[in-house]
Amino acid sequence: MLMNSLRKVPIVEECDWVTDRDTGFMVSVKFADSRMIFIEAIVLKQAYPARIVKTVNDLNIRVCEPADQSDEYIYYIIMAPFISPEAAKQCEKLSVGYMDMSGNYRLHVHWLYMSEQGHPNQHIQVNGPKDIFNPKSKVSSIILRALMRDVSKQWKLSLLSEKLQCSIGQVFKVKNYLCEQLWAEMTSEGLRILDTAAIMHAWSAAYSNKETEDAVLDCYTVDSLPVFEKKAQDVRLKLGINSYLTGIAGGVRYVPVVRYNKVHLIVPWKDVKDFMLAAGCDEVDSGSNVQIHLVSSDELMYDARELDGYMVASPVQIYLDSMALKGRGEEVANAILKQEINK
Repeated sequence: MLMNSLRKVPIVEECDWVTDRDTGFMVSVKFADSRMIFIEAIVLKQAYPARIVKTVNDLNIRVCEPADQSDEYIYYIIMAPFISPEAAKQCEKLSVGYMDMSGNYRLHVHWLYMSEQGHPNQHIQVNGPKDIFNPKSKVSSIILRALMRDVSKQWKLSLLSEKLQCSIGQVFKVKNYLCEQLWAEMTSEGLRILDTAAIMHAWSAAYSNKETEDAVLDCYTVDSLPVFEKKAQDVRLKLGINSYLTGIAGGVRYVPVVRYNKVHLIVPWKDVKDFMLAAGCDEVDSGSNVQIHLVSSDELMYDARELDGYMVASPVQIYLDSMALKGRGEEVANAILKQEINK
């Protein structure tokens, strides 16, 4: 794949196999200006960011600039079945190229720059570890929510397992994934978060594409939104039916940055009929001003708070729900990330 790609470039006169290496292989490239450059490909079964950094450091790779004119110029690239966007960024940061078998690559050597991005993973391991952001993984969700509640805190894994009453193996799975992506690291004090924004962004991407048993009801109330929100809290106090403001309506309770014309609420499945009757809203096909997120498990209510008499979802949940709304929702989500999660 590498040699075929290079041979199609007009400024490349020759591209030949040189030798196999323990770590991969080497090819030579002769350019139209008679310059000869060697490309050494480091072949990995998995190319997650932490593995790339370790590989480059262990091999003591001498990184050269594209315009380097030294006689011993060797350009290094990482090759793997799949290079994720995070891994690609790490390669660029380390000034090494990359190419995968799904069609993603970036090469910048001599006068040549080649890049193609955005191809999905065509080589997913059937028995590989599941993504920790999978919406169906309730335990991973709780672990992430605990970690994101206070990103300055360093957690001992055994303590985290005990506090959340989940298996240590599940905690290790989350820890391993975060560390592989260089979003967290293990220190003598415990697991430390390094890149909150990257974690939340990846999580929201998976969350917006979720396919779970949870559903959404579009509803309409004749009341003004403040009156309806007050009714929802009265229902909680009088009937014991919990509801939690989320999305923009919840976000402005933390960071009042925008106005809104629709209330988003989290309500348990089992209580939704009684809630709608008591709060005064009906399901509609169009023109909704209330959207109810039905949930069948408790992790979405983790770290919910009472603010000025209103039950409001956690900053993490509001970020996830607001990012799915786009536009003003993303504005609220970014403000929540900056002021409440990553503080």
